[in-house]
Amino acid sequence: MIKYIRLAALICPILLINLVPNGAVAQSLPQPDGYDTLTATASVAPRPYDFTILGVKPGMQIEDALALIEEHLGTELSPVGGTLQVTSSGGTVFRTDLSVGYETPGISFFLRNQSQDPFDNIKIDVSTPATGSVVTAVQREVRISASDGPDGAALRAQLEGLYGPPSDLPGGSLGQKWRWAQDLSFAPIPMPEPYDPYSYQACSHSLPNDGRYAYQLNPALGEGRRCGVSYTAEHLPKGDTITMNFRLIDHNLVVQDHDAANAQIDGKLNADTQPSDMKL
Repeated sequence: MIKYIRLAALICPILLINLVPNGAVAQSLPQPDGYDTLTATASVAPRPYDFTILGVKPGMQIEDALALIEEHLGTELSPVGGTLQVTSSGGTVFRTDLSVGYETPGISFFLRNQSQDPFDNIKIDVSTPATGSVVTAVQREVRISASDGPDGAALRAQLEGLYGPPSDLPGGSLGQKWRWAQDLSFAPIPMPEPYDPYSYQACSHSLPNDGRYAYQLNPALGEGRRCGVSYTAEHLPKGDTITMNFRLIDHNLVVQDHDAANAQIDGKLNADTQPSDMKL
């Protein structure tokens, strides 16, 4: 039985830059003495869908994803990581440093919520080394001048040209929002007819908004889950600007990574304990 888990507060990206150079996280991070290591035990199959954000899709090697995004932004993304600690009821500890993703540097709360200045904020979530540290989710929030961007109808038409009709319309508070979803076998989930946005959702509201590993799996990713992958787009006009949000999450891959990582963690927690040799 697991007693508790702890994921340390995310370490400042500046501190991690010296530890995790870009392009070096397809393997486990170098671990301090006494820490544990997750090793690659599960392979990730090519994803059978067309959804991408700036050419990046789940299952992609992180080095390839970083190259695409950093070429687009003209700057390096900052790595984000922390320490995962899981303790059994008997006191056995599994502790490892994890890289959980990358994000655009310099994007403040003020810039996103209280300013009208343009920005392009991209976040990439990464699986654990148990599945090779591949992309699990991509998020992009971009604000541009209204004169330089599409209106909601034009954006929807572009997306439908790429992905077909949306699966549902979750609705945005200030604009328009559309979601394309596929089931656990990656078959498209069609919008029902007639469609009532107040009574039907293609995916559960409680599905996680990111693709980061957690020892305790989100209940919405367990039994009863309908969506294997979801792609959401939102168009928010405000004055002279437009903010657009895009989110792509491979829920199947998140579950695969969770199972592969937990098998290694539980293997240590449930192993026979060797006596220490501490001077008492």
